This record gives sequence, C-alpha cells and structure tokens, in this order.
Amino acid sequence: MIKIENVTYYYPETAEPALRNLNLSIGPGEAVCMMGANGSGKSTLARVLAGLTGITRGRVTVNGDDVADKTRSRKVGILFQNPDNQMVAVQVEKEIAFALENRACPLAEMDEAVTAALEAFGIAHLRERLTSELSGGEKQLVALASVMVQNPPVLVLDEPDSYLDEPGKKKLQKHLARLKTDNPNLVEIRITQYPQVARRYPRLIVLDRGAVVADSSPSEVFSNTEFCLKTGLRYDRNRYHAVMAEVSLPGNNHLTDKKPDKLVVNRLSFGYRKEPVIENLDLSLDRGEIVGVIGPTGAGKSTLGMLCCGLLQPRQGTVDFYREGDLVSQKPRPGWVSGVFQQPERQFFLSSCIEEITFGPKNFGYELTPEEINGFFKMAGLEAARFSSRDPFSLSVGEKRRLAFAVVLATYAPFIVFDEPTSALDREGVGRFITMARELKDRGVGLMIICHDGDIIRELAERVIYLPGDGSGDILSTSELFQSEWHREVISSPAFNED
Repeated sequence: MIKIENVTYYYPETAEPALRNLNLSIGPGEAVCMMGANGSGKSTLARVLAGLTGITRGRVTVNGDDVADKTRSRKVGILFQNPDNQMVAVQVEKEIAFALENRACPLAEMDEAVTAALEAFGIAHLRERLTSELSGGEKQLVALASVMVQNPPVLVLDEPDSYLDEPGKKKLQKHLARLKTDNPNLVEIRITQYPQVARRYPRLIVLDRGAVVADSSPSEVFSNTEFCLKTGLRYDRNRYHAVMAEVSLPGNNHLTDKKPDKLVVNRLSFGYRKEPVIENLDLSLDRGEIVGVIGPTGAGKSTLGMLCCGLLQPRQGTVDFYREGDLVSQKPRPGWVSGVFQQPERQFFLSSCIEEITFGPKNFGYELTPEEINGFFKMAGLEAARFSSRDPFSLSVGEKRRLAFAVVLATYAPFIVFDEPTSALDREGVGRFITMARELKDRGVGLMIICHDGDIIRELAERVIYLPGDGSGDILSTSELFQSEWHREVISSPAFNED
C-alpha cells in the first residue's frame, strides 16, 4: 500500500512547487499509469516515492514505512527516464549485480539471478561490455535488468521504453507480465506519454503543474478532448501552425551564406574496439529533405548521426559536402551539421537556458536579436519569461529536449540530426516536433531523424535507411518500408492519431 498525504515539493530557488498538495492511495497489486505534460511533476513524484527526493511538506509511506526513514530497507525499485543517471558500474554484469551485492546475496545465487536477468531481456551478449560503450537502447535494457533482478514489491517505471526498439518493448511487457504472475501483490506505477500504453492499465492518473487533475480509467480521461488538449495529452495541429506563423526568424542569410546544399556519406566505416558497427555505408541528404534512420538497438544509428556531425572520426570513408555540385569539404565544418542527442543534457554546459541558445551563434560570429531568441523559445514550446534564466539541468527531461531543439535551431545549420527527438515529449511536444520539422524542411534544412517511432517516420521521412546491425545499410522509400512484412519488428506501429 502506498499513501501520499498532502505532499508538496519545491526545487531550490523556484517560485512554483513541482508537486502541490498531492493526495493519492495505491493498493497492493495495483497497476497504475501516470501521464501529464512535460514539467508536470511525474518524474519528481517518482523520485519522491523511491525516497530519492525529500519533500517540503507532507508524508509518503510504503507498506506503513515512511520513505524518508533511511533506516528502513528500500521497497521501491525505480527506472529513471535517462538510464545514464543510474549506471554505477563500468561493466554490464557488475551493473546488474550491484544491488544484489549490497544485500550480501550469496555468490552462486547472485550469478544465477544475473544470468536470468540478462537472458530475460535478450542482452546476454552484452555481459562483459562496458556500460559507457552501450547505445541508449542497450543502456535502458541493462537498467531495466538491474531493477528487475531485485524483485521489488513496488516498481516505478519512468518511461521505460523511451529508447527501446519494438523487440525491446515486447520483452519489457513480457517481463512485467511474468513479474505480476510471480508476485500478484506487486505495485506497478508506469509513467508514459503514449495513450496506447496507458490503455493497457485500469487506472490513469494525470498530473498538471504538480497537481492531480484526473484519476480515472483511461477511456474516461481520453474521451474528454478539451481536457486532453489543456493538459498536453493531445495535440492541436492548427494551434501550432498558428504559432509557427507568428514566429518570424530573420537571419536566413546565416543559413544560406556559403553553406553546402548536399551531404554525402561515402563508403563510411566505424567500429568500437575491433567490432565494426558501420561498414562501407553510402547515403546522401539534400537540403530540404528528411531522411529517417531505423534499426534495432545497437545497430549504429546514433553512431551514424555522430559521424555526420563530426563528433566521431570514421575509420574509413568520408562525410562529403557539396555546394552547387562542387565538393567543398570531406568532413563537416562548424555550423554545417547540428545535432540533438538522445540524452539532451549531454550537450548542455552553461548556467542558463538563454546562454545555451546564444552560445553557438556567438561562436559563429553573430548575435541573436531578442526577437530571434524569443522565437526559438516559442518554436520549442518553452515560455521565454519562465525559462530564460533557468538552469538547464533543473528542467524535466522533456523540457531539456525542447531546449535542445531551440539550441540547435539557433545555429542556422543547413543540416540537423535528431536522435530519438520525441523521447520523453508529451503528445503536444510530439505534434509540435512534427510541425517544426516540416517548417524546417520548407526553409531548406536537411533533416536526419533517428527513431523507433513509426508515426514520425510515416509523417516526415521521404526515404529511410535501415541499419540491420551487421554494419550494412539498406535505403528504402517510406512506402516500401510500411509495405514490408518486417517493419513492425523495427519500429512502432503508427498510433499517433489513436488518441
């Protein structure tokens, strides 16, 4: 039994509470889904339940024990939105064994449990790999295994499938079902941004600005269109098209002046250690074109994006740039290719959001006007008045991703790589990204979108490069992809319009 009584929490130096006077009860064996717009307090509540964040006032108990009492054993297993935030060991095997070691689990029993967890999530081949070398999806599977191996009585999953491919999502569902069968009293709290996930649960709790605004069945919540639009559970395309029309972004000379109009990946090869991830890959991207990149977890999608951005150097081959048919460089130059990482906080290093947005342009020799700065905030879905002076690391994961969009847009790069751009975004944010991507295409920007989301691929990509994981790559039209029999094993089934 979980009891949340009059809980309020303020982050340091913030005027508004992240959680405000919350009251909730969750009984033994309940499976509850939680939704809400970016910044609504979902992840904060998850950390409070796990005893990782103290509260300003109120009380939280799990099976009668106050979570603030550090003398009590932990009863809540938690998976963070960003798996990097809970990695403590350098090797996969040791990461999964860490919690069991802290409980003085016998060695033979621990080895058996670790092996079973590795096999359950299909990551036995990663057993001796360094956690720092894993892809985002691989890290998420390892983090899941490290939580599940403990068999906690309460399980809090904060967007557990955000970086997973379709096989990974199916393994997650299968393992959750098995846990429930083995322990009928297990309490599961699942945070998600996807209505199709929420519909699997009998109870849906919706947060808005730190308060509970709905606690009912998913069908009842989703039937109220006005409520869903207000709380970010649905997206109004017309509303955002109007926002885009209002945003005037001068400075297109920064975008067109002496910058290339074609990116060509030419016989590119790269590998970590001795293992090849990409071999002899060819690909082209024109200005004003959108190319999708898909493939299973660990196939080299993010690696390809970093090679195009110049953040990794190829073992063989080149990333060529052309202007009006002439080769101008065989590697990216500053300001030509910008990228949004899977974990956007990895590209932040300044003390305020406005500094992050203006840093790149200053390095390229031009100052953004106040109108441009406000325009970038507005395009990303952040209020300049609220976020300009905020520390980027104090934002929610979804807000960080929106800030990363603004940071990248401000560079006026002719090519942009988006790596899992809709992960952790609410439905309004997903719709906003779709509209933003189309606007960028119309303004002559070439986009490479790496993702597992079938909706994004169907809505935006003209061509798709499929990396199967053996170093090769196949180029397909979007229609060919969705006509294939195997596409559902690689990306999610389109479901954006379900809600």
